[in-house]
Amino acid sequence: MIMKSILHPSNRRIRLIVGVLVAGLLCVQCTRSEAFRESRYLVALSGEVFGENAPELTAKVIRLAKTDHIALLEYCLAACQDRYRDYTCTLVKQERIGGRVSNEQEIAVKFLADPFSVAMQWAPGTATLGDRVLYVEGKYNDMMLVRPTGVLSKLVGTVMRRPDGPQAMQSTLRPVNQFGFYRSLASLLRVYRQARSAGDLTERFGGFAEVAGRKAVVLVRLLPPKDDYPAAKTLIFIDLEYLAPVAVEGYDWDQQLSSRYVFKDIRFNVGLTSEDFVPAANDMKAPE
Repeated sequence: MIMKSILHPSNRRIRLIVGVLVAGLLCVQCTRSEAFRESRYLVALSGEVFGENAPELTAKVIRLAKTDHIALLEYCLAACQDRYRDYTCTLVKQERIGGRVSNEQEIAVKFLADPFSVAMQWAPGTATLGDRVLYVEGKYNDMMLVRPTGVLSKLVGTVMRRPDGPQAMQSTLRPVNQFGFYRSLASLLRVYRQARSAGDLTERFGGFAEVAGRKAVVLVRLLPPKDDYPAAKTLIFIDLEYLAPVAVEGYDWDQQLSSRYVFKDIRFNVGLTSEDFVPAANDMKAPE
């Protein structure tokens, strides 16, 4: 009788088996969809990971990563504002623009919080609009200074462009006036709050990772397909010591990479001043 039921299962038994298999496949799919794609800068870590802060602070970060992303990002926002007045780093970015994912761009960055100042220098062969950009909020009519690549640099010298103007946005998703850990956190929080208010927010704990050699906790944000939302899935890597988003990845509703930003070689509070954000200090000519 038992052998008969195994060899000749009823319709009910078949439906049950199929249901279990489908549920299992869905679980595997969900697990895979939420795992980030490892790269030379992003590596998954197993088990509990601890940062260099006090144990109770690290425990708080991990608890909020599992229960309340908005509260964690607000905590990090306040920490960045209180802790960091300037820093240098290397930004490695890829973005999907016009349906095509760019090659990795490696950019040496100097940043000063007050006045908001950014100086960028692209590694050879990775620049698009220009190989150097300088932006100081409130100067040059809030325009950024750009040193064009190649022969144009000698012909036209430094040019001024709107940070979020059409020409600039042809080569980036995030303009230079939105750069920095503080403004990135503020931007992430705006979308989180909007999605939570609309009942659209799904937030999950993504485990632990190593970002360019640094320990981080991973937040996974999932959103439905709406024009107001920048990505279907966003992965935010919060450094357990710095409390800053040292990597952010976005994926569209076709599960294709839309953007990846990785910050490495970060050095905080190195003593930068306004003198480090003038054209001469960045191998640029003053605009005419």
